[in-house]
Amino acid sequence: MKRKVIIATVTAAVLIAGGTATAFGVAGDDDGDKTGTASQTHLRPAEHDDDHADGQDRDDDGRDHDDDGKDDGDRAEDTGAGALSHDRAARAVLKAVPGTVTELELDTERDRLVWEADVLGKDAKWHEVKIDAVKGGVVTNRVDDHKDDDRATVRAAKIDAAEIGEKAAARTGGTVTSVSLEADRDDHDKGRWEAETVDKKGQEHELVLDGTSGKVLHHETEQDDD
Repeated sequence: MKRKVIIATVTAAVLIAGGTATAFGVAGDDDGDKTGTASQTHLRPAEHDDDHADGQDRDDDGRDHDDDGKDDGDRAEDTGAGALSHDRAARAVLKAVPGTVTELELDTERDRLVWEADVLGKDAKWHEVKIDAVKGGVVTNRVDDHKDDDRATVRAAKIDAAEIGEKAAARTGGTVTSVSLEADRDDHDKGRWEAETVDKKGQEHELVLDGTSGKVLHHETEQDDD
């Protein structure tokens, strides 16, 4: 019986370059034939591991992103999730500056979620007010000397920002993210409200409402990209 002797010699060489380890193995039989095999295992450096236990990733800017690639602040801005309600924000704005709110929009400023508002104050001056959309405190309160003077539109509107938000939310079953009083295209002395909401299914709604009656003049729905 022919005895077959297998002599296996394994030489391991670890080459660390960009987190790659390479191992070489050499085996031979009693005839002297040798064959070489190589296997590679790519090791991912720990400092580049973006996976987190909470399912979020962190971009180069240090801001958290979920699997959909959106920053948490952007998502809250788009959906109103976790934010002070539109109605409460309107009340907070008017507490800071008594008058008429003509625009109220959810926005992100320096990683902080805020409600931005334009107010025609009882002092007959235009004010820019920003409310912390999570804690409710006043972030900014200043006179805006560069605001277009559309006082006629404000006087013509019989429904305020808070009530328009309620009507928009009731119509769409969603969360209000923006309301804005604009001059009517045909009659500049007549106001109309433009509102944006997001419903529970993620659909975005854009509405135009009569500034006097609150009647919905136009309603457009757009499916969110998510």
